[in-house]
Amino acid sequence: MGYFSNGTSGAYYQDDYCFRCKHWRLDDTGTEGCPVWDAHLIHNYSECNKADSILHFFIPRNGVKNLACTMFISRTKSKRTRK
Repeated sequence: MGYFSNGTSGAYYQDDYCFRCKHWRLDDTGTEGCPVWDAHLIHNYSECNKADSILHFFIPRNGVKNLACTMFISRTKSKRTRK
């Protein structure tokens, strides 16, 4: 599952994938997110040592590198887009 050692590494990942993904939402109230990102934020400590955790599937790792989210579908080249 995705591992982000600090807020900066998480922000870089969001720039690379989340903000460009069609699943990312930014609503009229300023609330943004995605079910995959939310699940990682909420459950990462309880799920990280479970080999069968679904979180390992969504943001897989290759050694120390977080790979692209398996749900990533590029929306546009622009960053945050309101839907």
